[in-house]
Amino acid sequence: MGIEIEKLKKENLSLTEEIAELRKIIQTYENVLKLNEQELSNAYQIIAMYENIVEYSRSELKLATETAQARENASQLSRLELMQAFEKIKQLEEENKRLRAQKGNA
Repeated sequence: MGIEIEKLKKENLSLTEEIAELRKIIQTYENVLKLNEQELSNAYQIIAMYENIVEYSRSELKLATETAQARENASQLSRLELMQAFEKIKQLEEENKRLRAQKGNA
């Protein structure tokens, strides 16, 4: 009976040591899991930041395109107005020629 008790004590000690080692392993896995969760959280924040940058760039590009179109439209209007002014000057010069011709005939 004493031998059996001694054998059980050794087995109990061995199992206690094994449990302690397994607890250390579990603790290590838990630490790795926490680090992975933090890394994942950081990755989500980085993705959100890049999405914000892309959206900002998209809006900047849209604004630049609209500005370019507005300048082009203004340039076209200015060109049209200039052409109309030259046409009006041409008409007035022709009318002045007619008036001089009438004055010369009178």
